[in-house]
Amino acid sequence: MYRVLKLLKKIVLCGSIFVMSIVFSLHFEMSVHAEEESPRYEIRVNRAANCVTVYEKDENGAYTVPVKAMPCSCGIQLDYTPLGIFSTSDYYEWRLMVDNTYGQYAVRFVNRILFHSVPYLSDAPDTLVAEEYNKLGEPASHGCVRLTANDSKWIYDNCEKGTTVIVYDDKENPGPLGKPSAMKISSDHPYKNWDPTDITKEENPWKNDLPRLYLTRDMGDGVIYVPVGATQEELKAAIGLRNAQGLPYGGEAYQIYVNGTYDLNTFGAYKVRVTGIDAIGRMIEQEMMLAVVYM
Repeated sequence: MYRVLKLLKKIVLCGSIFVMSIVFSLHFEMSVHAEEESPRYEIRVNRAANCVTVYEKDENGAYTVPVKAMPCSCGIQLDYTPLGIFSTSDYYEWRLMVDNTYGQYAVRFVNRILFHSVPYLSDAPDTLVAEEYNKLGEPASHGCVRLTANDSKWIYDNCEKGTTVIVYDDKENPGPLGKPSAMKISSDHPYKNWDPTDITKEENPWKNDLPRLYLTRDMGDGVIYVPVGATQEELKAAIGLRNAQGLPYGGEAYQIYVNGTYDLNTFGAYKVRVTGIDAIGRMIEQEMMLAVVYM
């Protein structure tokens, strides 16, 4: 009888270990699966600085790699845009707003607060409210986070449902990539009812006036080449900006931003997104290849 009880005890113990191993294995597989399925980006809104920075995951799965910065307009009263941690939910190509204007490429992240373009008078791209566009980079909204059409479309296209949005305050430090400038549209400009960045619209007349990126050391393959150990200044010097007539701007007349995951101290090829902004804020963005090589 003792031997039988001992045998039963052993069977139960082995069974428990087997069940525990299955549970652990399933938990591990679910954790790995959850990590693989988590959104690619995280969005951080610096409410006090009116700047949005998008982060990508590092090799450990943490959102520590800044890839894109955007000027924005948060609530005209600071607390109109709530602080906290939220996530994106609903997506609208056009969305009617509380003041009867429309926002293009709208993405909800908490209650009635959304990312969206600067207001339009209707759901048509040639009805932009230029004076509101000129407020980008300063408080202006009823609580939503206003962006250029190009930046709101980037979030709409690239940040899937469930993307984490963190709203915080740090007026002195807009973010690791700085705060890009947004152009101003004069009240008598013939294109004032169009967003200058909304270049996916073929009929947008600004398309003919936008600057163009070019490589200052062009090897004929469209790749940005820099030596291993190059500085950010050397990287930006490898890219220039021309006006619509094809003439290069002087060095003080434009800004260059290189966004993406890359390491200037490690040999390799990296896909980056380059933004060029001229002196009056006209912007062009382009995906390019960056090669960090021994030279």
